[in-house]
Amino acid sequence: MGNRFPVSNAVPKSLNVLKKLNHLLQQFSSRKSLLWLLVAYGFYMPVFFFADVPFGLSRIKPYAQGTSILDVELFYTAEQAYQRLALFEAQGRAVYFKILMGDLIYPALLGGLLGVSITLLFRRLNFSGAYWKYLGLLPLANMALDYTEDALLLSLLHNYPGHLPLAAAAAGVVTLAKNITGTLGFLALGCALLALLFRRRRQTRQD
Repeated sequence: MGNRFPVSNAVPKSLNVLKKLNHLLQQFSSRKSLLWLLVAYGFYMPVFFFADVPFGLSRIKPYAQGTSILDVELFYTAEQAYQRLALFEAQGRAVYFKILMGDLIYPALLGGLLGVSITLLFRRLNFSGAYWKYLGLLPLANMALDYTEDALLLSLLHNYPGHLPLAAAAAGVVTLAKNITGTLGFLALGCALLALLFRRRRQTRQD
């Protein structure tokens, strides 16, 4: 009887995709690309989080009643998602929609900046083993999850007051996964920086 579920074939294909993505990231990662991403992120981040612009995060405060958008939560259920949307009322939901439009730029800048930074740091450290170089993909995974989250939340807003319980539940799970990969990405960056600092201090003592 043949294998109706060829899982063994899916694993090598997934590894090939990771290898191709990592190869592209390795090619893209340079001091020049890091500088451009740093400048772009340094400009867009304060505008998105603090400036009084139509897509700015601060615009939700008058409607949030001490809460915030679902994107910044660790996790939420479908019921909690719709409770938050109801709390915002019509004007708040319209503002939230614009914020999600602005969030289509932020994940690419953050994911690119962290991915390139981690890649360059581990390239500099030159650890033995082939898997260290894949840590730069963590921010890209976080970016993909962020965009998935945005798509799901936009669908909830677009269909409101109609309910999409499966999409709302999926959004909560994706938000949790986004937070996990984001934390792992920052941990990888911190560990690389500490390892580089430790190596430089040891070299200084030896000299």
